[in-house]
Amino acid sequence: MASASIPASPSPWTTPHPSPPPTYSPPLSFPPPEDLVPTVTRLHDIYSSVDLPHQTSRWHALVARFKALYDRPMTFVARSPGRVNLIGEHIDYSWFPVLPMATVHDVLVAVCVLPQNDPVADDRIILSNVSSSKYPTRVFNTRDFQDPFFEISTTGTDVDWSAYFLAGLKGALMFSKLCAAETSPLPTMRILVDGDIPPCAGLSASSAFVCSSLLAVLAATTSSMIEKSFLVNSSVISERVLGVNSGGMDQAASVFGVRDHALLVDFRPLVSAKPVRVLDTVPPLCFVLANSLVVAANRAETGPDTYNVRVVETVLAAEILARKYNVGRLEIRDGFGGTLRGFYDRVCEQEGWTMGDRESEERAVREVVRRVQETFDRDQYSLDEVAEKLGQKTEDMVRKYMTRFPIRAKYLNLRDRSIHVIEESFRVKCFSSLLASSTVHLRTLSGSESRPYFDALGALMNASQASCANFFECSCPEVDELTQIARRYGAAGSRMTGTGWGGCTVSLVRADKVADVINGLKKEYYAVRYPGLSASQLEEAVFAIRPGNGTALAKIEDV
Repeated sequence: MASASIPASPSPWTTPHPSPPPTYSPPLSFPPPEDLVPTVTRLHDIYSSVDLPHQTSRWHALVARFKALYDRPMTFVARSPGRVNLIGEHIDYSWFPVLPMATVHDVLVAVCVLPQNDPVADDRIILSNVSSSKYPTRVFNTRDFQDPFFEISTTGTDVDWSAYFLAGLKGALMFSKLCAAETSPLPTMRILVDGDIPPCAGLSASSAFVCSSLLAVLAATTSSMIEKSFLVNSSVISERVLGVNSGGMDQAASVFGVRDHALLVDFRPLVSAKPVRVLDTVPPLCFVLANSLVVAANRAETGPDTYNVRVVETVLAAEILARKYNVGRLEIRDGFGGTLRGFYDRVCEQEGWTMGDRESEERAVREVVRRVQETFDRDQYSLDEVAEKLGQKTEDMVRKYMTRFPIRAKYLNLRDRSIHVIEESFRVKCFSSLLASSTVHLRTLSGSESRPYFDALGALMNASQASCANFFECSCPEVDELTQIARRYGAAGSRMTGTGWGGCTVSLVRADKVADVINGLKKEYYAVRYPGLSASQLEEAVFAIRPGNGTALAKIEDV
């Protein structure tokens, strides 16, 4: 646990979880096309020209493998990408906006829906995975089931790979019950999964798998239009089958992704994503991803000790702050508890502050942080002490906040978690504003003139990393080392990305410094810690990354 002597992260000014479980009614009018999950007929509609050659080869292999495995052609492919969070870590479940981007790496769920008159139609779902050859140390056994709700457990300390498909399947069936439109019972399906998102790297492979699985089952069972926001909310609810109290950022980034854009994802009043272009600078702004090769926290398996504890800490902090400062009952997130954003907004209302300019936001952040420090004078509180501050019996508090999702914790840190969330939310606002300004102000600037812009973005990323390490305690020594090396070799900023406790870093790098940063990471990190890596393994561990397109349903006759 962090101690009171740990210095605060650099302040940004000195250098939603989605809504409650979805209910569905057919739209009274057709939503605009950009609000619907697109159906594409060309790979070019998914991937950029840079990635198209590799992806074309990959899809050719998928088609051939599917035909060899099932002796049937694919009906469609549900595709969802992973995500890299640029800034805004662990604040989505406090309903604060975040700034991720979709990746080119994705999960493909290839499906053949067999008609009832097909000779092998048997109401079974057969699920296979091509990743067994890519990751030989992981087990991807073929699954064959007729009753998907009971044959495979979707909870436990060692979650089977197929559980993520089943989570999406359950979400789709829930959709079918709620949807007034006509839906079909589960048909006979043959499914082949191909994912190239590195597993356990903090790039949201699991959420991408749930999203694509849910979309695949929806496409096989209903002809209804599928709205992006509904798919996001349904995927969040679906993933909770795995015991994960997800905030919604991963699903939103995967579904709403736009090529060459980051996404300012907000969760109030409803989940939404505003694209923010990231490449209009001179020299171009680039991102370098580096995998620490330390297995990141798998939220379905280690959540009771890490992720789920952080969610509970922020919720309890919000409830205690609201009680102490008499701001009224906070809006409840999914029947679970109040949020720090709810408290923040109430403070602003009490003080009569109108948000929208940096000075007002900065004043609000300082005041809320002051109240946090006034309320929690140390980092660790026992469960009994937290219950006393909440005005509840310990057993009642545990029953309400610590049983819906599994938790293993004797002490909670409410002060440092809250400070991180509040200050990180301000860093997101500053970072997204700077990105948006690049299109207007920096298109014609030379490299030397645009340097302060890169430095300002980098300082926000570095402050975020310091806060994740010191206040939220979700980094690790290897990730810290990667960020330090990247900065030494020219990155303007570098931070962890994703759930944490391992996984990847993302670094902001000018285009003319990308090679230096990648070579420096190979030399000082991988050659020292992992000297046996092959050239191809190194290329997969550290590389430049671009924002990619979001979820799509692909019906491509000629790959």
